Amino acid sequence: MKLSFLKRVVPLLLVVLGVVVMSLGAVGAQDDDLTFAMVAHGGAGNPFWITVIKGMEDACELLDANCQWLADPVDNVNDMAGYWDDALALNPDGIGTTSPNPDVIRGGVETANEQGIPVIIFNTADPNAGTDEELDTLFYIGASEFTGGVSNGRRILAEAAADGAEITGVVCPIQEVGHSGLEARCSGVESVMDEAGIPVQRLTISNNPTESAAVIQDFFAANPDTNAITMLGPSPASAWALAAEEMGLEPRQVYATTHDTSAEIYEMIQDGYLLQAIDQQPYLQGFETVMWLYLNSQYELAPGGDIFTGPGVIDLGNVDAIIALTAEGYR
Repeated sequence: MKLSFLKRVVPLLLVVLGVVVMSLGAVGAQDDDLTFAMVAHGGAGNPFWITVIKGMEDACELLDANCQWLADPVDNVNDMAGYWDDALALNPDGIGTTSPNPDVIRGGVETANEQGIPVIIFNTADPNAGTDEELDTLFYIGASEFTGGVSNGRRILAEAAADGAEITGVVCPIQEVGHSGLEARCSGVESVMDEAGIPVQRLTISNNPTESAAVIQDFFAANPDTNAITMLGPSPASAWALAAEEMGLEPRQVYATTHDTSAEIYEMIQDGYLLQAIDQQPYLQGFETVMWLYLNSQYELAPGGDIFTGPGVIDLGNVDAIIALTAEGYR
């Protein structure tokens, strides 16, 4: 019971950063009938988003607030404009949004600003941050995707060196072309490999593991000198598992990494088919976005900058502990 209790309260304590609002927040939410909307480019049909949604739901339960997740079941960036219309129609106290393509959601964000509705970007940062085209939002909650890619690139080189092997080529399959976060993950790997003089090729796949596995197999057949691959999410990792099996690969025959988590990813780490997975702690992205929307809408509180929930590394050293936390819905 004690461990379970700590798992519930520690994330809240981290969010409020010393501000004691738990009891006041619950009362305020009941009195004000608070409503928050989360607009994203994916939903419960993608295993990654299930954990983000749980974080949102847990925060909303603590606040006794009404919350809605607005997104296509799997992935669809272009339809986010319509979901933004749905979010605004709720007249919410705050809106969280991903920003894989800021132009798609720009009109919605501008309308929210006109109506005095606070907006926080989560999971996928505005690629125009720091420029005149940056969206007018409070801040970003999520991982540094470029840094995650750098970590994967460095791990590939380190593991190959430990085996006395040489990386001769890397492929980065991307399941949602134009998605700024995924592109940044590939760019992080490329930055590492560029320094080492190793070519990196991008490969267009989809979130369908079976179709993507066939594309990956064809790539390796046409590029036999490539001996490393970096996947960008759970569905692509599933595609890699299918492709590796079909190609009859042994562990570490191709040096492979991925981003995000799933039961299959954990098993592939345990079996040696993945060196590591970059964890962006999606539960925190859902939980903290709602909590900070609440803090800002009610008390005009905000942190001093963006909040980074990753990258974190999952490998053989900690995968068993992560599996236990995943069973409880937190990882």
